[in-house]
Formats: sequence, structure tokens, C-alpha cells
Amino acid sequence: MKVLYIEDSNNDADLTRRALKKSAPDIELDIAASLVEGLARLSPSAGYDLLLSDLSLPDGSGLAALNYVRERKLPLAVVILTGSGDQNAAIAALKAGADDYLVKRNDYLNRLPAALHLAMTRFRDSVNRSNRILRVLQVEHNLFDSDLTRRHLAHHAPHIHLTSVQNGPEALACLPDSNEASSDFDVLLIDYRLPGMDGLELAKVLREKRGLDIPIVLVTGQGSEDIAVRALHLGVDDYLAKREGYLFELPATLEKVVHLAELNRERMVLKRTGQRLSRVLAASPTILYNLRFSEQTISTTWISDNVERLLGYTMEQALLPGWWQMHLFPADRESVIASQANLLVDDQLIHEYRFICADSRIIWLRDELKLIRDDQGQPLEVVGAWLDVSEHKRTEAVRLARQSVLDRIVANQPLPLILDDIATRVEAIYPDMRVAIMLLDPITGCLMQGAAPSLPEFYNKTVDCLAPGEGRRSCGTAAWRGEPVIVSDIEHHPFWSAYLDLTRRAGLRACCSIPYKDETGQVLGTFAVYYDCVREPLADEWVLVEEFTRITALAVQKVRAAESLRQAAAVFEATREGILITDLQPRIVAINRAYSEITGYSEVEVLGKNPNYLQSGRHDAAFYQALWSRLLDTGHWQGEIWNRRKNGELYPQWLTISTVYDDQGLPYQYVGVFSDISQIKQSEARLEHMAHYDPLTDLPNRLLVQSRLLHAIERAQRHRHKVAVLYLDLDHFKTVNDSLGHPCGDELLSLLASRLISRLREEDTLARLGGDEFLLVLEQIEQAEVAATVAQTMIELLKPSFRLSNGHEIYLGISIGISLFPDDANDVTELIQHADMAMYLAKQEGRNTFRFHTQALSSAASERLSLDTRLRRALIDSEFILHYQLLINVNTGQFAGVEALVRWQPPGEDMVPPGKFIPIAEETGLIVPLGEWVLRTACKQGRAWLDAGLPAMIVAVNLSGRQFQSADVVALVRQVLANTGFPAQYLELELTEGMLMDNAKHSIATLNALKDLGVRLSIDDFGTGYSSLAYLKQFPIDKLKIDQSFIRGLVDDDNDREITATIIAMSHILKLDVLAEGVETEQQLDFVRQHGCDYYQGYLSHRPEPAALVEQRLRDRAS
Repeated sequence: MKVLYIEDSNNDADLTRRALKKSAPDIELDIAASLVEGLARLSPSAGYDLLLSDLSLPDGSGLAALNYVRERKLPLAVVILTGSGDQNAAIAALKAGADDYLVKRNDYLNRLPAALHLAMTRFRDSVNRSNRILRVLQVEHNLFDSDLTRRHLAHHAPHIHLTSVQNGPEALACLPDSNEASSDFDVLLIDYRLPGMDGLELAKVLREKRGLDIPIVLVTGQGSEDIAVRALHLGVDDYLAKREGYLFELPATLEKVVHLAELNRERMVLKRTGQRLSRVLAASPTILYNLRFSEQTISTTWISDNVERLLGYTMEQALLPGWWQMHLFPADRESVIASQANLLVDDQLIHEYRFICADSRIIWLRDELKLIRDDQGQPLEVVGAWLDVSEHKRTEAVRLARQSVLDRIVANQPLPLILDDIATRVEAIYPDMRVAIMLLDPITGCLMQGAAPSLPEFYNKTVDCLAPGEGRRSCGTAAWRGEPVIVSDIEHHPFWSAYLDLTRRAGLRACCSIPYKDETGQVLGTFAVYYDCVREPLADEWVLVEEFTRITALAVQKVRAAESLRQAAAVFEATREGILITDLQPRIVAINRAYSEITGYSEVEVLGKNPNYLQSGRHDAAFYQALWSRLLDTGHWQGEIWNRRKNGELYPQWLTISTVYDDQGLPYQYVGVFSDISQIKQSEARLEHMAHYDPLTDLPNRLLVQSRLLHAIERAQRHRHKVAVLYLDLDHFKTVNDSLGHPCGDELLSLLASRLISRLREEDTLARLGGDEFLLVLEQIEQAEVAATVAQTMIELLKPSFRLSNGHEIYLGISIGISLFPDDANDVTELIQHADMAMYLAKQEGRNTFRFHTQALSSAASERLSLDTRLRRALIDSEFILHYQLLINVNTGQFAGVEALVRWQPPGEDMVPPGKFIPIAEETGLIVPLGEWVLRTACKQGRAWLDAGLPAMIVAVNLSGRQFQSADVVALVRQVLANTGFPAQYLELELTEGMLMDNAKHSIATLNALKDLGVRLSIDDFGTGYSSLAYLKQFPIDKLKIDQSFIRGLVDDDNDREITATIIAMSHILKLDVLAEGVETEQQLDFVRQHGCDYYQGYLSHRPEPAALVEQRLRDRAS
């Protein structure tokens, strides 16, 4: 401490210096002989801690020095010395802010060091307090006193903040109702004489009713000893009388009571903490202790009282010399005591060892010690803690054992080595145990020694091949019962009576055996512990043995499972069947070698992929849906399936898929096993082909064609079609065989078959019955004439010669008989017989021809065939003409256009009705060139009328179904318009509902393309076909033509009237023109006119007429 002493007396200054140098060498004293000199030295850099000043100085007063320090707020404690002992001077000094006042009496120099240190402490405390806000609630009814107190504190103790109220109720309103709530004030300053409730009554309410522990200072101007006593009894912390200078005492008093209150609270906290610590220690598993170093010895000076609960020893016993060393486990004692030396080196020590409890239990203690040294670095005491870690040790031992077992299993170590490790670990934890692990042989059903590292060899040999049974030692009985068997005294137990010589030689007195089992409860073996004394396992020992029994079961199961897996893996890789394993996604997780050999894919290429990359495309979605449905329902699917190899080759498999389930019965994998049955299928196919096909021509044989004919009949019955059977027989084939030999005959038959089949449809079947006889089955025909056409084609095909490999050129004829289903017969045999008879008829009637089973059909077919021939010739010879029927506006009667209608006028013959030759043209395809001629001719005529100056009008032309479905119909119309020069907007193409709906999407595209050319489109014969309104509104058509069958019934058929009216209304809703066909009476015309029909055509107005007559009518109307 550095002190500046202002003293004008050299004698006093010298005495003070000597006294302090002797009694307080830590105080450094500088002396100034006057006030001026002293103040000059008080610069901030002087580094003084305290100013000691005499009160009376020759050039001033010590109070002036005090005021100088306080006004400049210099960080100095100030002590005033005086020789007078004047009380007023002391009060004045303290008021001015002196930290102490000392009178120069005889012993003052002895008291001076302590007074200086105390003043220094008081100054520092004051500085600290001035940095801490002190919140004071003043209860004072005298406003003058209240204001005086506030001004004094603001000047001398600005850290004290004063809040004033005038009476008790106001004070109570400012304070909390209980001690649990926080207060806005640190201390109460209460005047005793308050109006109404006085200061003591207020204190009583605060202490007794509200239980507040806030410090209270009571002040009064008329105090007495009685008031002071009552105040203290009520818990008032201090008492001040309002005498002169009491306000200078007030800051220190307020700070003192707050400080004491804080100390009291801290003492209460410490007390509660101590009580809580005692309770915690009483329940804690940790034992605390202290050791004291004294003259190279260590003694226990204190130990927590939970030692008795945890170890069984009293505190008195635990504090006896040598107690700890005496109860260390013998095997650990030497190493543990030796390790204590490390404490002096490292100042701390943590180690674990075994300790013998009062009840002879052996537990593991974790001992943590911390060395505490004195200021000179010498060992002073040790703070230590014991924690029973036996359970942790057992848990750790079990964990390590389990981990060791798993590591050894992974390392493919043999089971005896694993079992020996388990037994050794148990014996390390409990040295007085000897462990024996036995295995139950699944083949012999006997117990075999698995591991017994501490049992004599002679004893182990006697227990090998022990058959489980009641009374056969502990292990045999435990395996038999499937439950633990505890024998605490072998000498007196019937299970061991036959083996006492062995057990005595081996030193065994007790045995406990536990059977260990697999997950299904099947006994796998026994886990036994032996003791060399009569006893049963303690509870903690039994828990450990049970746990190691479970580990043993785990080891045995895992090793056996691993062995099974190795065997399965060997089978997996060695089998010639492909195997794949997938998860539930399904993604491939494993394949075997055969999988790669069969499919061509390596493991790297397929892992993680869905097996659907193998799909051949030969199975539809329904096949795979059925497969998965069966697999998910039953867990199994088996069948033949086609897949694709990596090289793109398709091949058949015989595949079995099985679901693999987890322990909870939930599916988690699929296993597929398959074999390549390509060779089997090829063999089957060859046999199948040989059984059903002619080996010479490779045509179906009699067996196959009969089967196909049967199915054709069944389909025809369902769809109301016809089936034609053509029996073909070569004319004079025997001559070829006889003259050229059978090899040439065989070659001729092969050439013939190839020529005939080249002209057949895919659904037709040509078969060889044997020799020179063939059978042809035609399906899905509507009329008998189709069969006649095919028969004639067959005859025509044989007209060109056949050239054999030996150079011979052969001409053949063929006779054909035709029968029809259902016209001639309903079964296979009769149809073939009737065709055969018709074939003979053809031979009888000149050969190289065909005949139907009935004469009438033959005649009709001949006529149709003749008509077909004439039709082809008519196209070449231009025997077709166009007639035109006028289209009339219903409302005005004006001509609105014409419809072009084809007519066939053979030279010198009657005109052939359209209904007779149009169907043949449709079937034979002649309708396409005929339709092109009609379109071209009609457009030419339309252009001619325009060129002749006649009014422009619509020319309607019918398109046939074959024309419309042809790919070049749009190009054809474009070309015709270009070539003829007829304006597209006057050409109206008529189509039927049927041809549009056969392929609606294609029709929409074609109609849009035609519409883009600028032509008009109409639907002819509307109402007789089938239409979808959804498509109808998408068709870009301009007009609907009501079929004449509805118009004819308008007079007497309500249905026809409703239909006609509906078509007209619907057409207008769709913004289409509507035309009535076949109007022949005024009543019909009146009906369609009343319902808003736009146009009509029919005999009522005009019949179809030649172009010249129509042109004349147009001229007449125009004039």
C-alpha cells in the first residue's frame, strides 16, 4: 500500500515512519510537510492508494485536502488524524467523505496499520457499492425529512436510489405479497411515526403476514429503548435515531443491512445445499473419501456414510488403519497398491480393481483420486471417489464376448475355439467358476464336450456322448427337461451319486447347468458352471451365466448357419439352373454362374436392375399381371415363359418364383430358379410339326386341317360368317408319277404347293391330304361367290407350266369341289365329304373347273363369275355412263345441284341394275378404278356446264369404302380437280356412316385432308349405319342425307317420322345442311318442309337422267 502523509510536525512524521516500517513493512510512506506540498503530489500518476492527513496544518486544514480529493474524484482512501479528539471535527470529516478518523492518543501508532487497511477496504467497498445501484423504498410522512434524505443521498451516495411514499398502505402496495415474488426494492427505510399504521405495525405485516425477508431500517426522531427492542423482535434489521449527522451514517447502514441480508441468504443456500448434498450422498452410488498425508503415511480422515449401504462396512470400520488394503481382492492387491505411487507424480489417478464387500461379494470399484498440494507444493490431502462398476464390467464383458464371437464367426474360426473363448471369459470374471459347454449332436442326440478349459481331461472324456435323461448329472437332466438344473452339493444329490469318484478326483462340489436353445426352442446344448465348494450362484453371477448362455446359443446358431450358407452357396454356384434373387422392388441383388451362362449377362450388368429387361415381348400385360397376382396371393409361381438373351435371342424357360419371408412373416425377397428348355421345346416342336404337317410340302396334314376347320366353324357360328371348304384334286397327276417317277412327282407337288399358297390370305389354310389331293379352308366369307372366285384363281394359277429341276416342263389341271358352312353341313366330316363329291362332279363335267355341292349354287356362282368377267371387260370397253339426279331446295324449289349416279349399259343388252354389279365391284376391288372414272367424268361434266354458261351448282359424287380407305384418295381428288379444272367448292363427296366409323381416327384425318382441298362433304344414307355422336361432331362434314327408307315411311310410320324430325333438328344444331332422299309424294315433301329440311331429291321432282337432258332442264330454268 502506498500512502501520502501530510504532517507539519517532523517529530510526528518520523515516529509514524518508524512505527510503520517495523509493524507494517507492506505500507510505503511518503511525507509532505504542508498542504500545498501534499496537494502538489496528488497527481493521478503518483500511484498513491491512501491519503493520511493531519487535521490542523499551518497553511490549511486536512479537511481541505479531503475536499480536494473527493471533488476531483481521485481514487484514494482518506484518513484524518487529530490530536484534539474533537467530536465535531470527526463528524465534519466523516461528512466530507473521510474513510476513517483517528485521534493521536498514546497507542494510536499501534492501531494505525489496521486502521489504514480497514480504511482501504472500506474505500474499495464504497467504490464497489457506488457501482451497484441500491434501491430504497422510504416510508416517510414528513415531506421535509423525505426531501432532505433524497438530496443528501444524491450528493453523498448517488448509487442509492430513493423512492418515497407517505404511509404504510402505500408502501404495501409497492411490495410483493410473498417472498416467492421478486421485489423492486433492496431495502426499506421506515419512519416510526407514520399516520395510521406506524412503522412497527408495517414491519409486522411485512414479516409475519407476507413473510418478506427484505431488509428494514427503522428511523425515528423520538426513539426509546423500548421501541428499539420491539423493532428487533419484529425482525427490523437496524435502528437509527434522527440525531445530528445521522444521514451520514445512513448510506453505510443501508449497505450494511443489505450486505447482512445477502450473507444470511447465502448461509441459507449453503445450509440447504449441505442438506441436499447429504441426501444425494445417501442415495448416491458413489462413495467419497479424504486421505491425509502425514510423515510419509496416508490415513483416511473422512468417508461418506453411504459406505455402509454400498459396501456393508460402517464408517468407523472404514476409518481404521489398513482397512482398505485388507479388503482388496488378493489377485489385485499388489498392483493396486503399487499404482498409488503414480498419484504423487501425476497428482491424479484413475484405476479399477476388485474389492471384497462385508457379505463376501466381490465387486469392481472404479477409484478416482485427486491430490491437493499446499502453497509450497507439498502433498496435503487426497480427494477420492469409489464407484461400483461391476454391472458395467459384466456388461462390457458380455459385449466383448459377443463381439469376439461375431468376429471369430466372420473369420470362419472353428466352433470349439469360439466356445473355449466364451468359457475363458466367464472364468476370468469369476475365478472360482469352472465352465463346461456341451453340444447336443443332432444325429446321435447325445451331449458332446464343446469346451471346458479348466476341467481335467479325464473328467471331460467321461461326459462325452452323455445321453440326455432324467438324473443323468446336471447337464443330461437340463438337456432332457429343457430347463436349468442347480445342484449346490454334488456329494448328496442323487443325480451325481454314480459319479462321485470322478467329481472328488476333479475337486468338484457344485454344478449348475442351463440348456441353451435355438429360436424355435429346440435344445442345442448345455452351459454348466462348477464350484469347488458347496454353494449356489449368487444373483449377479446367475445373471452373467444366463447372458453367456445366450451368447453360446448365438455362437452355435451362427456357426451352423454359416456352414449351411456355405453349403447353400456351393449349391448356388454349382447348379446348372439359373438363379436370381431380388428385393421387393424388384431389383436383382444376386445371381449365380448359371444365370450368366444362360442369359449372357454378367453380375455387374444386372445387379440393381429390374428383371423385366429380359422380357421377350411375346407375353402381353395380362400374362404378367396373372403371374404377379398368383405370386402375391400364394407366394409361388411356376410356368413356362419366354425371355431374351443378351444377344437378342428369344428362348423358353421353365421358371419357378418363390417368395422369401422374414421372421415376422413379411415378404422381403423373391427367388427365381429357371432352366433353359430351348432344346426340349425344339424337340417338342419337331415332333409337333411332324404330327401335323406334310413332310413333302410342309403344308398342314389331314389332322391339322380338320382341327383348323373345326375352329373355323366355331368362329363362324359366333360371328355369323360362312366357311368354304375347297377339295382340290390334280388332273392326270398319276401320269406324271408313272412316266417320270415319284421323285419328279414329289418335286412337282412341292412346286404346286408353293404356287397355290402364295395367293392365299393369312387366315386361309391349304393342306395336303395325301397323294395329289389338297384341301383349302376359307374363313370369314359372306357369300358363296368368294369361294368361286378363289377356286377360279387356283385354276388360273395352274395354267402356267411347272419346270422341274431335270428340265421337264409340266402342265397341270385341277378339279375343285366346294362345300359351305352352314349351307351344306355343320360338321367337319360332312363338309369335307360334300366338297369331295363336288370335286368329282367337276371332274365329271370336264375337269379343270370347280363345282359347288348343289347345282343351284353352282349356277349362281357361275353367273356371278361371268358377271365379274363382264364387269372387268366393261371398264375396258367404256360401257359405263353417268346419270344425274337434280337436288331441289325445299323452300324455293330451285335447283341446288346434281348427284352423279353410275349406270352399266352393255351394248345390245338391257341396262344392268347398280344393285347387281356394285357389290361385285366392291368385293373384287373393281370399285376403285370404277369410282375414279365416275369422279373424273362427273368433274368434267361440271366444268362443261360452267363453260356453257350455266349457273354454278353442286355436283355430288359417291366414294366407295375401298376408295376412301386407300392411301391416295386425297391425291386422287386433288389430281382430278386439277386435270378437269372443276372448282373444288362445287364438288361434294358422299360417304356412308359405315366407312367413316370403321376407323374413326383415320377417317377424321382423311376428311380434314379432303376438306383442306376445298370440297364439300356429306354423309349418305344417314340413319342406316352406326354413328358415334362424339365422332360425328368431329367430322368436318357439310350435309347429312336422310336415307330414303325413313322418307318412305313418313306417311304411315310414327317411328320414321320421329327419326326424320330428329335428324333434321340434330343437323341444324350441328349447323349442317340436311337433304331428304327418295321423296316421291307431296305428303313426304310437306313433312320435311314443315320440319325445316333444306333440300330433297327423288322421283317427285326428277328421276336420274342423262347429262344432256339435265343440261336442257338447267337451261330452261335459267331462261
